[in-house]
Amino acid sequence: MDKEKSSKKILLCCAAGMSSSIMVKSLREEVNHLGLDFLISSVDVGRVQEYIHLVDYVLIAPQIDFEYQRIKAMAKPYDVTVMLINDNDYGHMHGKQLLFQIQNINRKYKEEEEMGKLSQWLEKYLLPFASKLGSNKVLKIIRDGMSATVALLILGSISILLTNFPHEGIANFLAPSNDFFNTIYAFTSGMMGLITTATIAYYASIEYKTISITSVVTAVVGFLITQSSIVEGWPVLNVDGLGVSGLMTGILVAIISVKILQLFQEHKIAIRMPEGVPEAITESFLSLLPAIVILGGFTLISVVFGFNLNDNIMLLLSPLSKFLNTLPGYVIYHMLCAMVFFLGINSAVVIGVFQAFLTSNSLANEAAYAAGKTVEFVATNSVDTMIWAGGTGATIGLVLLMAFTAKSKMFKTLGRMSLGPGIFNINEPIIFGTPIAFNPIFLLPFVLTPGLIAGVTYILMTNNIISMPIIGNVPWTIPPVFVGYAMSGGDIPTTVWSGLIVVISVVIYYPFFRIMDKQMLEQEQEA
Repeated sequence: MDKEKSSKKILLCCAAGMSSSIMVKSLREEVNHLGLDFLISSVDVGRVQEYIHLVDYVLIAPQIDFEYQRIKAMAKPYDVTVMLINDNDYGHMHGKQLLFQIQNINRKYKEEEEMGKLSQWLEKYLLPFASKLGSNKVLKIIRDGMSATVALLILGSISILLTNFPHEGIANFLAPSNDFFNTIYAFTSGMMGLITTATIAYYASIEYKTISITSVVTAVVGFLITQSSIVEGWPVLNVDGLGVSGLMTGILVAIISVKILQLFQEHKIAIRMPEGVPEAITESFLSLLPAIVILGGFTLISVVFGFNLNDNIMLLLSPLSKFLNTLPGYVIYHMLCAMVFFLGINSAVVIGVFQAFLTSNSLANEAAYAAGKTVEFVATNSVDTMIWAGGTGATIGLVLLMAFTAKSKMFKTLGRMSLGPGIFNINEPIIFGTPIAFNPIFLLPFVLTPGLIAGVTYILMTNNIISMPIIGNVPWTIPPVFVGYAMSGGDIPTTVWSGLIVVISVVIYYPFFRIMDKQMLEQEQEA
């Protein structure tokens, strides 16, 4: 016997079929009152199997909630929705509330069906990959170490702007202070290779549980060795290598150094001092043997054999760097960041893979600008900040739509609460409050919006329609529109484009937001 197509059938079940018959009466009254097309009956739990293939919904009384999983498994072959009635609704015989819940759960199942195979593929393949990236020790060390340099990078960026201000009148006014700002730049952005070595070594020592001060000092000395060469019988330091050209080397040297320290520590290979010797001296001697290996090894590689680590590491990493610095690569990078956040994992796991290249490009742009040379890199920290208007996924448009056009109370409240953080590119409230994460309706706008903006930005910059980022490192919390002005030194077309990004975000998110807002409003009205 097939289910009737014209009417939806609801079957209530309880222990003996008695109390559920009372609920049936309440439901029938509400069905007649609301004009809904439902046929409702009740049965004891022992007879559910006889009727389950004839109905569309099975509602289980709270006193037999232990039967939920069994009945749900029984209903699956017949595509029957099974719902557990809560204590309050059952105790007060809230027939209307149950009918609303049936309609809502049916809507939920339809949304889950829309996600379908795509959701399964994302959860099966991309989510485990993103999780592995996020938990990878080396990537975590690099991410944390690079993050620790942000304040100095911003200070260096501001200094280089003030010594090379694009407005002639302001530049002449600031000219007497050029030595002051040049000094700050030289020992912040200009020493980023050295500084990064120290920060990476510090966070590596935390991850590998080595002595922090020993780890930092050993790694820094090892890095300085790699930046030296013998001239007339004496080592001479390559000062340029302490900056952007030695950045990748510094990361590698720091991680290798701390890893060797960890191996010696784990295997208890050390010169141990007797009791009573000051702790600082004891720790120093504990690191003596691994330091000999570390410093001796880098001296052999860089000084004795004359192997240029800076050039060869960049050559080795050039495929990844070249990928990021292409139009398709930059678009894919931004879409990957959004896709990972869609899966509920912070986009930092993807950024961490490319962070060193972004920072290297940023510093190279600033150095070229200071030297009066052509600025050539789009893929920088500043451009990332401009593309992520409102945060990963360029969600500023969604925040504005929620705050000022939402009809549902929930979205209007969420939008207004998220407006302040969103202006400063913090969008976790929107991602997890809307939610965007694992929400099929927002998958397309959340992933495609930053990809589209990244692609158009790349084309505009490489064709000199808007300015390249002469300031590669601006605070990531700088609001939309202002970021375009700051990174371009006040270039008007770039500033206008930064504003248009907000408009683009609003336009793309609008139809998807309307669908969600309508659904939420219906739920609020039903409740």
